[in-house]
Amino acid sequence: MKINDIVILRKHDEYHHRGVIGNKYVITELKKTEIRLCAEDALDFCFYTSPNNVEVVKSTVPGYDPTYEDNLNCQNPVDDDWLEKRSEIAFEDFSNKLDAAASDIVELLKNKNKAYGNTALSPVKIFSRLDATEALCARIDDKIMRIKNKGINDQTEDTVDDLIGYLLLLKMSMN
Repeated sequence: MKINDIVILRKHDEYHHRGVIGNKYVITELKKTEIRLCAEDALDFCFYTSPNNVEVVKSTVPGYDPTYEDNLNCQNPVDDDWLEKRSEIAFEDFSNKLDAAASDIVELLKNKNKAYGNTALSPVKIFSRLDATEALCARIDDKIMRIKNKGINDQTEDTVDDLIGYLLLLKMSMN
């Protein structure tokens, strides 16, 4: 099984009760003991199940193109056009979300740089004698400890943004 394979949910088990048995889903994530399935027509209905609970009906592996029998015993080939369109929509959705998230962080960094000057990459060294890379690593440690202590929630959302920003700055300082 691979990401983007189309499967039919064949059963539930003791730990996995979601999804409609007999419906087709798309694999969107693979873990050691679970797979994440999303509805064919909407990536907003997703759930985890065991790989043993599904049957692959359309694989992303080249040359693998089975048909499946539904509950009425009818042969239903998987629509290749639908699979291609679904992959394009999923990629565009991912790309747009990635661009928006990255843009927010970049804008945050630009605003902070404007407000504080370029102190992240060129520290003024009044109290601390650390170079830019070491100072950024110390700030990253602080943000990680805050998340460890408080968890990821509404109160630490800014901390996550700051951490991502500091990691970008660290990458810049290392170049």
